[in-house]
Amino acid sequence: MSKLKQCIYTVILLLTCLVASPYIYKQIWKDSELVTPKAAAKEPSAAAPAAETTTTASQESTTEAQPTSEGETTAPATQEQPTEPTTSPVNWVQSGPEYFDDALFIGDSRTVGISNYGTLKNADYFCDIGLSAYKIDNSYVNGKTIWEFLSGKKYGKIYVMLGINEVGNDFEYTVAAYRKLVDGIRQAQPDALIYLQGNLHVTTAGQTQYITNERIDILNSRIQELADNKKTFYICVNGVFDDENGALTADYASDGVHVLAKYYATWCDWLCQNTVAPSAPAATEAAKTETTEASTYTSEPAVTTRPQNESFSNQ
Repeated sequence: MSKLKQCIYTVILLLTCLVASPYIYKQIWKDSELVTPKAAAKEPSAAAPAAETTTTASQESTTEAQPTSEGETTAPATQEQPTEPTTSPVNWVQSGPEYFDDALFIGDSRTVGISNYGTLKNADYFCDIGLSAYKIDNSYVNGKTIWEFLSGKKYGKIYVMLGINEVGNDFEYTVAAYRKLVDGIRQAQPDALIYLQGNLHVTTAGQTQYITNERIDILNSRIQELADNKKTFYICVNGVFDDENGALTADYASDGVHVLAKYYATWCDWLCQNTVAPSAPAATEAAKTETTEASTYTSEPAVTTRPQNESFSNQ
């Protein structure tokens, strides 16, 4: 190609670029404007995880403990509620008759039997035939009321067994009277251990329209509710004297209600086997050894061997 043609083509190319360049620049500018909005539209999508995280955090914050109107806090709805604390098991220990040197027994004719025929002679007794929780405030034993007994001497243990004379009445009324008595004992003797004795069953033949073993069990269960296993304990001797039907064994009673005289010693032995040691300072090595040798356990109160069937009278 001649130099002349090359020059002509060069000039034409330059002219074409000069003419077309404004249009090309304008098109590029428009394209850049379209790209920018698209990029902006994608930004929220990129930020979506952050928003989701915020929502989750907000949801978590709503499950935190919320104050109540009293200023207390309640646990989160999604959080598992704590289990109610359970009462610690009682360490029942076997003791000798001397354990009852500072004991007071409160009760009706069954407790009169323990006083007259039992082996715990060093204990004090506030008991009378027909005594009930209803009329105990106005009852006298040896010229004293129960409150004069409780205010005149410091007791380490107080045993209460009432209810056989009240079992035919309204349970709520009876339990209210029983609770009043227990509260009064606690106020008068704050350091004493209180033992609530379940009422002895009657024989199958000894049941009446109002006095039944079923009603005795109901009343005993309500009395048991008064025990806190800290300073107040529930014990029940029925396992020693019951027959296979859960009634007082007929051969152990002459009247269907009271055990024969000889068997009160068995009852007292059972009481010795089911005691709670009073709280005391840290034991010495000798005391620890003695405690280890004692029959210590955390199950239900022990049941002694049932008494032998013998003919014996309360007279």
